[in-house]
Amino acid sequence: MTPRRRVIAAVCTAIVLALAVLALRQTGDTPQNPSSTPVRLTEYAADFVKLPSQSAVPEPPSSVWSSGGRVHWAPVAGAAGYEVAGRLVASPEAAGSGRPVVRTVDAFGRRSAPVRAAERPADDGWRRAVDGWLDDFDDRFLERRYHLSGRSGCVKPSLAPSGRLVLDMPCGNDTAVLRARTLLQLKDSDELGRVAVVTDAAGPRGKLVLDLVPGTPDRVGPVPPADAVRVVVDDSVLPGTRGAGVPHRFEVVLTSGGVRVLQDGAQVATSAVVPRWREASVSISVTPPPAYPGRVEVDAVGITGSPQPVAEVTETLLVAGTLRVLEPDEEAPGIGVARAPLRGAPGARLRATVRLGDSGDVNGLVAQLGTARVPLRPVVSGWSAAQDSELTVEGDVPASLLTLDGPDALSPFVLRMPGASQAQVLESYLEVPGRSEAALEEAPAEPAPVLPVMTAELTAVGPDDATLVVTLDAAAARSVAPVAGFEVYVDSGHAATLPIPGGIGGRHEVGLSLKGSHDVEVRLRPEDPGRQADSVWLDLSRSSR
Repeated sequence: MTPRRRVIAAVCTAIVLALAVLALRQTGDTPQNPSSTPVRLTEYAADFVKLPSQSAVPEPPSSVWSSGGRVHWAPVAGAAGYEVAGRLVASPEAAGSGRPVVRTVDAFGRRSAPVRAAERPADDGWRRAVDGWLDDFDDRFLERRYHLSGRSGCVKPSLAPSGRLVLDMPCGNDTAVLRARTLLQLKDSDELGRVAVVTDAAGPRGKLVLDLVPGTPDRVGPVPPADAVRVVVDDSVLPGTRGAGVPHRFEVVLTSGGVRVLQDGAQVATSAVVPRWREASVSISVTPPPAYPGRVEVDAVGITGSPQPVAEVTETLLVAGTLRVLEPDEEAPGIGVARAPLRGAPGARLRATVRLGDSGDVNGLVAQLGTARVPLRPVVSGWSAAQDSELTVEGDVPASLLTLDGPDALSPFVLRMPGASQAQVLESYLEVPGRSEAALEEAPAEPAPVLPVMTAELTAVGPDDATLVVTLDAAAARSVAPVAGFEVYVDSGHAATLPIPGGIGGRHEVGLSLKGSHDVEVRLRPEDPGRQADSVWLDLSRSSR
């Protein structure tokens, strides 16, 4: 087939109470005892409990359409979520195509009348605006086009059959950073340059950061260099307009009058900053929402500039004997690295990214490879020396380590720096000239649906009563596992059951007519009998001041 990646020409009384402690949370568990019979609950309320009443059946969604890999509709007031072709989602859009049926789902699991989506033509005009390099991820050789940074073992790249980069981050609280090897080059016109990224990274509680930095930093960190252009898209930017796992197009347009940021072609932010550089690296940092199986997809990347050759290199990860940057003469652990990648190489470069401490002389930063010490220099100018800033450095490996003879291992391998207080090595690797043959594996299946996150708290606590507020939140879930409802236990005795057949989320207020102190437990019951129930414990206590 014709490759999609290509170069194109144009383009929150005196009453004291303790709030909820979440326990036994297990999201995304694969059912151990699958059953075709969903759990169904019967409504029950003890004489001291008042359950919430149901309102009218929810209104159906309106303006339902699909285009460009997503199905979108107007939000419905009071909706807990939506059902799209049998799949439950929390936001008013979902990944998909064609003409799926969409229903509104309320807090009690009731469905609205169905509405079928209308198809709209995809907007591909943005491709013509990227007059330079456009990558649609149609081959498996990611390393030839990008350097990927992330915690080892916790960022796993793969390629979806449809031609989409998949970044699985199962460890939690991780970020992956892609540095394109092709540089952004500015033009002599009113529009100086443009970067486009199509990704689902900026969904609820996720984050997309685009850094344009002169030089070749692998990570930019919390404090970018002085000349960098940084764009951050998270829940603070047009909240509620992006669903979990749904791709959107983000463009950074550099002009002679400042910077414009677009989402799906609509302007969402501006800045008067005009870059003083003529070319820069494009760094794409993606962070999935916390507490769910971390997964981000990148569908396309476009960068303006003249066609340019990219030096082909093969990367070899190096793990330092200690991740702490040592003082120049400090004793090092006897842990080294294999010399195999260097044998007979025409040249090699060692690159590392360091998180700086509260002091240290970066000008004296070296890498020790056995007996050799390789001076390391920053790959960007205007970098910050502030504590916790991140700096990428590099140095040329001496010819004496490139010979065919000599030791098989180089020990120790550490980084050293005068005054290296609390400085840490975030990553280090070798670049050896030559075409990389490292290929991506086929992407694993989409993560299983996960249960909404349940929280509970006691409010309006009086001498004789209290209100138990139970909230089910599925906003950050790519796909939601339906719930059967929840149960309330007071002092280990069954007090209430609220059925929510096929439910997805919502907020429920349960009245409790109780005096004195009590233990209250709320159990979320999944519709799937193979999933373990979630539980929240509360302490209802009363005291006077």
